[in-house]
Amino acid sequence: MAEPLLVPAPKGLPESGARALIGRSLFDGTFPLPVAVLRDDALTANIATMARFTDDAGALLAPHAKTTMIPQIVARQLDAGAWGMTAATAWQAARVAEMGVDRIVLANEVTDPGSLRLLQDLLDARPDLTVWAYADSVDSLAALDSVAPQRPGSLRILIELGFPGGRTGVRSPAQARDLALLAARRRHPVAGVAAFEGTLTAEDLPATIARVDAFLGEVGSLAVSLATDGLLTTDEPFVTVGGSAYPDRAVAVLAEPLAAAGLRLVLRSGCYVTHDHGAYAATSPFGDDPRVGLRLRPAIEVWGAVLSRPEPELAIVGCGRRDLSFDAGLPVVIGRRSTTTHDGPAPVVTALNDQHAYLRGAPPDPLGPRDLVAFGISHPCTTFDKWHAMPVVDEDHAVVDVVTTVF
Repeated sequence: MAEPLLVPAPKGLPESGARALIGRSLFDGTFPLPVAVLRDDALTANIATMARFTDDAGALLAPHAKTTMIPQIVARQLDAGAWGMTAATAWQAARVAEMGVDRIVLANEVTDPGSLRLLQDLLDARPDLTVWAYADSVDSLAALDSVAPQRPGSLRILIELGFPGGRTGVRSPAQARDLALLAARRRHPVAGVAAFEGTLTAEDLPATIARVDAFLGEVGSLAVSLATDGLLTTDEPFVTVGGSAYPDRAVAVLAEPLAAAGLRLVLRSGCYVTHDHGAYAATSPFGDDPRVGLRLRPAIEVWGAVLSRPEPELAIVGCGRRDLSFDAGLPVVIGRRSTTTHDGPAPVVTALNDQHAYLRGAPPDPLGPRDLVAFGISHPCTTFDKWHAMPVVDEDHAVVDVVTTVF
């Protein structure tokens, strides 16, 4: 195929380029909707909040880069004191390393030849880089044996403990201990234990937290026993847990026993940086019903234009599944720009198509074509991956920066 004659601007941005947008108002007619924006004040507050939380807890923070995959945000997290970053795949790890990160927790097993080769090339190219990778079987250990044979300290092993019905990870502490015994005799040093508690559920939040605490207790006991028996063979052993829903429980259950055994706690929360109006607003310890004395603020807004009011109780907005998360709940209306006022309840999103949102509300709502609607989302990760670029705006919705995603 011939080279395209025109390189299109990223979705939501005009053809003028990012630099020309600084200082422009989101509502001055420059931006072709829909457009996803980040609130600069909320980003700044959230990064500072998590830095304070981890500092107070004596924990280290390696935020999960998969949430945003935005170099500018990763830089802000590192500047605020993040110890390293987390990635989910070897490809993500390579992209994160390009952002200048020198400590990467690769929070997954790596077993396919292409990813192993990429990891090898990455470590060869970056002598200053250290990667910690998960293992939950003899096969995953053997796969990692092929990486960095001349620099074994550059790749370190974390034994992953899971739970029945969960994702990856050996299914019992006894199995994890057996695997650690094998790993301690292989090429790469064993650095600690890894786990993910975020998919544990029960009938309500208190019961879920009880399950989370019990599992985290197993993780801690395993790690302490491995350290006591000399099976952790690096000079900075640690346990890494803590998604965005239960980092407070990780600190409460693990901080003291790990410190007593000479182990650090590394939290991997990623979604904290933007928070949301849905899943994490409900479950995060910094959310609508906070379990700690700190709060996070939703930082993502997706703006769309009302296209049609085809029925008295129905408005159609030009913003859909290609633009908004929908895997963990439908978006919610959080604002509007209109020539008319309305004091009633906000309309409710009842369905999404690829490019359309269905809003239903009481007939007196004057919302109509050409009015603008702002949506808050649930689960930030699956909104970020729908956008190549996002304006960052101040409290008046003036553009202060334009960030780019790397997916």
